[in-house]
Amino acid sequence: MKITKLAPIGLTIWLILHPETQMATEANTEERILEAARKVFIQKGMAATRMQEVAEEAGINKALLHYYFRDKQRLFEGVFKESAQRQFGCIWTSLQECDSLFPAIETFVAAYLDRMIEDPLLPLFIANELNRDPEGLAAFVDRGKDSRGRFLRMVEEAHVRGEIIYVEPRELLVNIMALCAHPFIARPMLQHIHGITDEAFRRMIQKRRKSVPQFIIRSIRS
Repeated sequence: MKITKLAPIGLTIWLILHPETQMATEANTEERILEAARKVFIQKGMAATRMQEVAEEAGINKALLHYYFRDKQRLFEGVFKESAQRQFGCIWTSLQECDSLFPAIETFVAAYLDRMIEDPLLPLFIANELNRDPEGLAAFVDRGKDSRGRFLRMVEEAHVRGEIIYVEPRELLVNIMALCAHPFIARPMLQHIHGITDEAFRRMIQKRRKSVPQFIIRSIRS
């Protein structure tokens, strides 16, 4: 329902009679603030971002920003939590569909690269902020513990069955994640050195959906 111009008292009564509209408005405002903050934080980092910049990006005044988020730390935590979920949520969830190692590697790499190509600045933002405050932010990226444990067990089971050479499971996972994340973290340098356009970068990532799992599997297959 559209809100027409009402006198302040009339508007107050209208909102009382239509609380769902007030709730929807507040949710939309908070979502707009988080999206604006996410953009500014990713560009400038936690330390260099000012609340006024976030307010301006969201198209609201600073007082309203503080109504929703009392200080920059709380706003940052909201953004980081959502960003970590964006990066890791679907990636770790994808492993729940796999029962053996090689399909798990293929699924993990595809999910990781697909997620990152949609939001290529996200890995560097998360890496920078984790380096800045590893203890304070660790909990936000630790939501995939069960899926990680599942993957590590698949590595051990594949070795027992004689499918792969011995490899320390955590080291294998680190190698896979590094091969996925590095192009995004080093993107400006890679594009400058090799003269890669944005479109060429996307094509390279699409090719890596197959080449990275093939490289990993060949390196560990018995």
